[in-house]
Amino acid sequence: VRAGFGLDEIPKVKDLKVVRRISLVNNRFKEINGSPQCPKLTTLFLQDNRLLVNISGEFFRSMPRLVVLDLSWNVNLKVLPEQISELVSLRYLDLSDSSIGRLPVGLLKLKKLMHLNLESMLCLESVSGIDHLSNLKTLRLANLRMWLTMSLLEELERLENLEVLTIEIISSSALEQLLCSH
Repeated sequence: VRAGFGLDEIPKVKDLKVVRRISLVNNRFKEINGSPQCPKLTTLFLQDNRLLVNISGEFFRSMPRLVVLDLSWNVNLKVLPEQISELVSLRYLDLSDSSIGRLPVGLLKLKKLMHLNLESMLCLESVSGIDHLSNLKTLRLANLRMWLTMSLLEELERLENLEVLTIEIISSSALEQLLCSH
């Protein structure tokens, strides 16, 4: 088991500058670091890396065209770096089944983000500020340790493009509030 790696260490890839899609699913690395030059990368699958505990902030610096990022099932990943804000083209982000406790403020700067999956993030403390992601069409919040509150409902109401919402309702009054909402 290697302690860490950078994308520039992937064997058989001579020039990451031309790569459009990378899948690094179900590996045994603990850390991802470095700042790979991936100007054409659009899709990055990093799910189910159960030993992964850290992704350096530098890692996301040179991926200006990244549209899809899947970090699901990284059960030991507790922090997402603020530099995620540099993924200005990101439209799909899946953090489900990770151990991230707080969403970085930089996440709220991803104005093109349309699909956000936060399901089964049992350590997640809050989704406060989610209404800054005004282009969200899909927001998955089921199986969290937080429930629909009035302040969360108000934020959800400000997501005018929202088409799909998964959330757990634990009281009839919360359900009534949601059903009366636009």
